[in-house]
Amino acid sequence: MKSVVGLIESKLMPLAGRLAQQRHLGAIRDGYISFMPFIIVGSILLVISSFPSDSYKAFMASIFGEQWGSTIEIPFNAIFSTMALFISYLVAYRLAERNDIDKSSAGILSLSCFLILTPFSVDAHGAAVIPMEWIGSKGLFVAMLGAIVWTETFTLFLRRNIVIKMPEGVPPAVQKSFAALIPALIILSMALAIRVFFAATSYNTLHEFIYSVIAMPVRHFGTSYFGAILTVLSISSLWSVGINSGSMINGILRPFWMDNQAENLAATHAGLMPTHVVTEQFYDMIWMGGSGATLSLVLAMLIFARSQHIKKMTRLAAGSSIFNINEPILFGLPVIMNPIMLIPFNLVPVVLVTIQYIAMASGVVSTTTGVYIPWTLPPVISGFIVTGHLSGALIQLFNLVIGAMIYLPFLKVLDRQYQAAEHPAEHHGESSHSLQSHKKVSNG
Repeated sequence: MKSVVGLIESKLMPLAGRLAQQRHLGAIRDGYISFMPFIIVGSILLVISSFPSDSYKAFMASIFGEQWGSTIEIPFNAIFSTMALFISYLVAYRLAERNDIDKSSAGILSLSCFLILTPFSVDAHGAAVIPMEWIGSKGLFVAMLGAIVWTETFTLFLRRNIVIKMPEGVPPAVQKSFAALIPALIILSMALAIRVFFAATSYNTLHEFIYSVIAMPVRHFGTSYFGAILTVLSISSLWSVGINSGSMINGILRPFWMDNQAENLAATHAGLMPTHVVTEQFYDMIWMGGSGATLSLVLAMLIFARSQHIKKMTRLAAGSSIFNINEPILFGLPVIMNPIMLIPFNLVPVVLVTIQYIAMASGVVSTTTGVYIPWTLPPVISGFIVTGHLSGALIQLFNLVIGAMIYLPFLKVLDRQYQAAEHPAEHHGESSHSLQSHKKVSNG
């Protein structure tokens, strides 16, 4: 185990540190985090409108009218069907923030280029009609990649001073707007040239090319069973040496999850069964208590711990663990850098992912509907909400017990070590008594 920890420290920690500081990944992560509150609000409204109870729906209809569901889903539809527009702006904004350039100009420029690249038709009245699919989840990859390319190009122009210079005394806001003129003209022309180029290919649009050639293959593997195993192993192995890896790994993989979630939401909205097993909420159901599913460990501690140290840690950490905050356990027990506890800490998520994936893929447990929830929502409740079915709560209870059983043997070893440290005289006496008994037997 020491060699494994040493390998993580020497190889994975430097790589994880560089990934965490990589500005493009950081901009994507921060852009999604900025948008997440609005996604959660939209999801809450969807839960309210589609709560799985006929009596509830009849009651709401009797008060608010038959169309109450459609009305309350308007914010949800507005947010989810246009999310690529927001991501295009927000990722560019966050990257510009890191590059120390004008954030608003970078965001508007990225959004403008995204709209230029997005295919649209002209109706009978001469108005442009943009297909909703490309400004929703299917347009996320063009939005993200474009935000990075356009913002880095914009940064290059500004740093090389290829701008219109205004005389002294001109207000800063006016200076910034004119400074963006030349870069904006060239970058928008680049976006237009890309659109014209792809119109002459079999893909017709950059959106179709990115989605078919890049997004779909990566998404297929990243949201497969093996992709799910690699995801939880990456998070738990990095946490093993104290790196808060959840936000980093999630920031990289969230675009793939969001596409699955959007399709699950569309199916739920249409009254059909969601088809994708692996979504962000799939992992929310696994991380009961936080990374490593440490609520299972807390349950084992609550029932079986005998040492004063672990009993005190249980009282301290139980409340926060219910809300999926496990730093008290990770650093206080400790789990991090503890060769005994790191084995189940990395093993439990793999086992739970396997159980839950098989249960959902086989139809025993409902797949997640794509509804977003706050990560602090307690287990069992979260399982019911994200699946819209009692089976989601039951699989979490089952996984909680399985996880506790895996943690238990390792916990007992640690518990005996703490007991020996807390009562050295008793353990020394027991050892002496055993030695004397052994001598008597030998002499006899």
